[in-house]
Amino acid sequence: MSALTLENVTYKYKNAQRAAVSGISHVFEGGKVYAIVGPSGSGKSTLLSLLAGLDLPTEGEVAFDGNSLAGLDLDRYRRESISMIFQAFHLFPLMTVMENVCFPMELCGVNPKDAKPRAEPCLECEDYIRR
Repeated sequence: MSALTLENVTYKYKNAQRAAVSGISHVFEGGKVYAIVGPSGSGKSTLLSLLAGLDLPTEGEVAFDGNSLAGLDLDRYRRESISMIFQAFHLFPLMTVMENVCFPMELCGVNPKDAKPRAEPCLECEDYIRR
């Protein structure tokens, strides 16, 4: 089972007085659901950016299946191994929800005819599926 591991991860923005994330260690196991909670400004979004490989830690290490993100092809990691839904969804506005879900699969070489049946179970609410 896949695991995402943080070892003593710290992240400090340039010119910041203090670290946004400081000394975090945790193992996120595949197949489990986790919630990262805290007050505004506590580093939740920064931590998620580190987990997704959008930023690398100032100190410590983030690893996926034992491989440091610092040494991975991060585009491939984000395309094949991790998903993230942003606060501002960043959907393609001229596409349906179904088309937005299918598009990344098609970029990875999935035939468009096969993408829709794979996407449908991911979209539980029938109101969002446009056939």
